[in-house]
Amino acid sequence: MSDETARTNRLGDSSSPYLLLHRHNPVDWYPWGPEALERAREEDRPIFLSVGYSTCYWCHVMERESFSNPVIADLMNREFVNVKVDREERPDLDEIYMAATQIYAGQGGWPNSLFLTPKLEPFFAGTYFPPDDRWGRPGFARVLASLAEAWKSRRSEVEEQAESLVEGMRRFLEEKGEPAPTPPAPEAALRSLEALRERYDSRNGGFSGAPKFPTPSNLHLLLELADEEPRAAEMLSTTLAAMADGGIRDHLAGGSHRYSTDAEWRVPHFEKMLYDNGLLLEVYARQAERVGDAEAGRVAAGIVSFLATEMTSPEGAFVSAVDAETDGFEGAYYVWTREQLAAALGEEEFGFAAPLLGFDGPPFFEGDHYVLHRPRPLAELAARRRLAAGQLLEQLEPVRRRLLEVRSERRRPLTDDKILADWNGTAIAGLAVAGRCLGRSEWVERAATAAGFLLETLRLPDGTLLHAWRGGEGTVPAFLADYAFLVRGLLALHDATGEGRWLESAVALAEEQDRRLAAPNGGWYAAAEADDLLFRSQEVFDGAVPAANGVAVLNALRLAGATGDARWREGAERALRAFAVV
Repeated sequence: MSDETARTNRLGDSSSPYLLLHRHNPVDWYPWGPEALERAREEDRPIFLSVGYSTCYWCHVMERESFSNPVIADLMNREFVNVKVDREERPDLDEIYMAATQIYAGQGGWPNSLFLTPKLEPFFAGTYFPPDDRWGRPGFARVLASLAEAWKSRRSEVEEQAESLVEGMRRFLEEKGEPAPTPPAPEAALRSLEALRERYDSRNGGFSGAPKFPTPSNLHLLLELADEEPRAAEMLSTTLAAMADGGIRDHLAGGSHRYSTDAEWRVPHFEKMLYDNGLLLEVYARQAERVGDAEAGRVAAGIVSFLATEMTSPEGAFVSAVDAETDGFEGAYYVWTREQLAAALGEEEFGFAAPLLGFDGPPFFEGDHYVLHRPRPLAELAARRRLAAGQLLEQLEPVRRRLLEVRSERRRPLTDDKILADWNGTAIAGLAVAGRCLGRSEWVERAATAAGFLLETLRLPDGTLLHAWRGGEGTVPAFLADYAFLVRGLLALHDATGEGRWLESAVALAEEQDRRLAAPNGGWYAAAEADDLLFRSQEVFDGAVPAANGVAVLNALRLAGATGDARWREGAERALRAFAVV
């Protein structure tokens, strides 16, 4: 090991896999905390804040290009206090400073790169910066030098910029009108359905062009309306089938990648996130039960298999994510050249599988690689061979097993093995619902094991729920999303088992949520009050996961029905009125 890689900075003691990826950088990194913030105030130096997560491809690129560069690191160390944040450990900070980037730059993403005053007020923001000028982006070295000069010679302009940006953030994160006199009417759901109709891709499914995300909150809305609204049922079935056929689904090991880079779901961004798979498991299982969709049931079973083999911790809970890249190459673990496929399968099986798994035409990923997918719907592929879908899959099974065996010999992408309460809640709910819908009691047992571990272990000494845990350590108190999604999982377990312990635990956590996070006018704050937060926001917009306040409202309504206690319905109504402002 060289002297450069042997040197460890302040991130070496972190429990975050993302922060640990930067522990040998020549940058004098601090984790977010009193030491870094006090140094910035005492020395009157600006803070460079870098927010990312361990399976973020462009975070890895910037780490290799800029943060490992001694010249750039020297400039960072001379002029700034440099702070790293794992967005998955501190979603409260991520939300605040992502709002700043979206306002300042017009768009957001990770790595999120911001420059703050010692008062923690941002005055410049962006995402990925190359080390030098390229692709129409300023080089990071030039950005650093320019901002350092501005801080020293044009301080008043910098502070005015920070004040203006903070005011914009305040309007975005905090300001609401007066609560409405009544909760929204049921027609609000139909207006949301109409909005989805306007964005719907009738050819490929989904609700955008490229890139295309699963966005499970949309699918859950369609599920709720599908029995009454034929258009909702059609959008749901088409989207689920398209994702099942596409490369966004791992056709060998099961599970879903994070999103598709194209409109056809064919070429994914290869991260695999626990929250996507937990939420999609529930959708596919409910669809299988609702309409007897055998393929939806197979997708659900594949997700469960993936969770069991790749995402289950030794304690029986679920780890967070699997990286997109191996050795700097995105998708290296998952994609195939024609030569690799031929060597793995032999001539006869290659010819049989090529039109079924999408490698019978020219390569379409990174020059000479294929992403396995179904180029046509399963029913059509089976009909061409005068087979039932199940028969065709049975014939294809030896090919799947052989390719999975060969792939498993490759170097695996990194796994982020921290355990997050909120993301585990999505998996617990998914397993409990899928087990109940599809008659698989062992799936419910997996959910129960994970829930038991979280309830017993993810606790501060005073009993408060923890957000994150890794290697026996956890220090971050729970956020609203942790309560919302874990309570939802516990209620799903109660529905699946009838066991009162799950309902009792759900009630206890919901009461803790109210004590720590209830907002005066209704709803809940995303995080508890803290000196290092510019704002206490109330999360109300769906993103990669449903909005925590929305999930908390649904939980409260379910608790009211399950317990007969009117206070839960009253809390849900107050929240709905708070967000249905006049």
